[in-house]
Amino acid sequence: MKLAKFLKYILLGLSAILLVLFFVMPHSNTSDQIVNVYLYWTYVLVALAIVALVGFLLAKTFSSKQGIVKFVILLVGVVVLVGGAYVLAPGTPVATNAKDITDMTFKLTDTALILTYILFGGSIVALLGTTVFNAIKNR
Repeated sequence: MKLAKFLKYILLGLSAILLVLFFVMPHSNTSDQIVNVYLYWTYVLVALAIVALVGFLLAKTFSSKQGIVKFVILLVGVVVLVGGAYVLAPGTPVATNAKDITDMTFKLTDTALILTYILFGGSIVALLGTTVFNAIKNR
């Protein structure tokens, strides 16, 4: 566990240094460079979070037979959800100045938007359902 704490402090320290650099550097063309550095740092942190999430999920999943079944059901559910959003996405082009946008880009963008709407609606339903269920259970 000491390695995890050590890694956490290193990541926190690097983030703090980048934050200080952002506010100390004068705002000119160099601020564009620091914004690029921030974006790359964000990519690194998101990638580390995804790797850690998948690693912990797989470690817990393959510890029992029931975990493997739940993982397969979850995976099928995600594929059905994303596939449904892809089928529902119209992919109609919009007027833009960019000429390098393909029809597939419009389709994937619409898929991501529909998936976001579905997940947001699901979270609202889950929140309300949990509240109602707890109110009924505690009567």
